[in-house]
Parts: sequence; C-alpha cells; structure tokens
Amino acid sequence: MTKFVLSRSQKKTTGPVIKRVLVRCPATGKLTPTGQIINEALWPKTKFNPARLTCPHCGEKHSWKKADAVLAR
Repeated sequence: MTKFVLSRSQKKTTGPVIKRVLVRCPATGKLTPTGQIINEALWPKTKFNPARLTCPHCGEKHSWKKADAVLAR
C-alpha cells in the first residue's frame, strides 16, 4: 500500500497582490465587502472619499472611511 502526503501547494506571486476592501458592520461585528479592490502595495497611499453601503448582515446603510476599512487576506 502506498501512502500519500497531501500538502497545499504555494504559488509564488508574480504580479501585484490584489485585495478586497472590507468594513466591519457596527451592529453585528461581521466583515462586509465594500465592492472595491485595490493593489496591496498602493494601500498606504490611497485616499478614499467617505462612502456608504447597504450591509448584507443587518440591512442598514453604513458610512465608512479608510480608517474603518481592512484588506481581505
């Protein structure tokens, strides 16, 4: 009988790392996608205008700014 070792292969990234911009719902505490994506290397220099989104978790409209946002893993 042959044994196989399963491991997750890691691909080396060759281009820019693109991430989704997420904000946390103040009512539920769950992360919510904003519908925006960004090159991770440009994140520190990026400026956002205050934005609004309808939260899929609580159904309310939330305002957010860059200080409220995080990048997805």
